[in-house]
Amino acid sequence: MALTSPACPSDRQLPTLRGDLRRAIPDAALALALAGIVYSLLIARVRAGVDPASLEMPAMMRSGGIWPYSLSQAVGWAALLWSWLTILLGVSLPIWGRQGRPKMRELAERLHRSTSLTVVGLMVAHAILLTGDKMGDTLVTVFVPWTTSYAPGLFPQALGILSFYLAVLFGLSFYLRNRIGLRSWQLLHRYFIPAVYVLAVWHTFLYGSDVRALNVMGVMLWLFQLPILATFCIRIVGAKRWSPP
Repeated sequence: MALTSPACPSDRQLPTLRGDLRRAIPDAALALALAGIVYSLLIARVRAGVDPASLEMPAMMRSGGIWPYSLSQAVGWAALLWSWLTILLGVSLPIWGRQGRPKMRELAERLHRSTSLTVVGLMVAHAILLTGDKMGDTLVTVFVPWTTSYAPGLFPQALGILSFYLAVLFGLSFYLRNRIGLRSWQLLHRYFIPAVYVLAVWHTFLYGSDVRALNVMGVMLWLFQLPILATFCIRIVGAKRWSPP
């Protein structure tokens, strides 16, 4: 998944999905390690009796479903952070190009693709793990919008599911860019891929029991958007500065 529009390296060896999947293994391992750390913190809060999810859904706590739910939360946080990295890398690509740093741009492109693929894998794991929380979720409810029986979660869950499908669709389009046309692919990514990230963040704010209240994690999530906005502004200013009269 490419969440923004890296330039097509038509003058170099074209990346392939198989090759990028292989290069994404260390990246995915790091994301899973982070998810493990977050899971440990969440479980510590559950055992201390201060976890919002366990307090809001005591039936899940009694049934033992809090453990897969907390793991799903942890993987979801890793997916959100990796989405943030992917967006940040993608937005920065033109900046490196305009500054005449091809090596940095090439590195950012490579990381951009690997983090994108990792995000898709994390999103799949995040959804599937919810089926183990014993609150009625099935593979249908976590992959088909508007099917959950939990009424307050209808809209937030639909946002997350839509974000997932758009991520897969637009991400895989990178490897089909020569078939759909480079110009069409660039426009698609430039104007629609940011929506994937926006939907994911929106889903988190509405559905995440640990950020719905404006607590430390909620404030941090807002603050994390500042680097993306700053980089995007630098990109716009740079484009105007370097554009021909």
